[in-house]
Amino acid sequence: MLITNTAVRETAVAVAQALGGDWTLDLEVPADRTAHLLHSDGRSISFTPRFNGTTVQLWITGNADPTLANDTTDEEREAHKAYVAVRLPEGHRYHMAATLITEEDEEPAVIILRTLEDLLPAFDHKPRYVGHRPWIDLFDNVLAAVSTERGTTPAGTAAEQPDAGQESEGRPVGPRPEDEQHVTGVSVP
Repeated sequence: MLITNTAVRETAVAVAQALGGDWTLDLEVPADRTAHLLHSDGRSISFTPRFNGTTVQLWITGNADPTLANDTTDEEREAHKAYVAVRLPEGHRYHMAATLITEEDEEPAVIILRTLEDLLPAFDHKPRYVGHRPWIDLFDNVLAAVSTERGTTPAGTAAEQPDAGQESEGRPVGPRPEDEQHVTGVSVP
């Protein structure tokens, strides 16, 4: 299905309603080809049609760092500092694109919501390069830790691969080439 310039606002309202919470359509920006959704904490989601409405470009924009109360402990301050270091900074953007041409002829709002499932975690775990999705690594690490506690090993995790993340002859530490095959986003300062 295609998205027309006039259908952008309707689609944005449907996306905001589906996201729930404090997401609302920003009515202060002109009703042009781009929709902007705002969260009460300052985060934003925007999208615009590309290539005659066959594709939609989505991007999120980071919000200001959350503040700490005056009576926080040193441990809470360190946790806050670590969180701020990995989140998408205020004003920084992370982009993705999604094709609206599908075999099932889905509504644009459905496709946008599905794409946002991969995009929204970047608010709390900023990507360092194109295709980097640290929230997936975080999930895999937590799953591996839980499986280790239970005495099981989930298929395809680092726990199953004895040299994953370890230095060895001829194998550098860092992202594996197979992890970089799915390039989906771009972080822009």
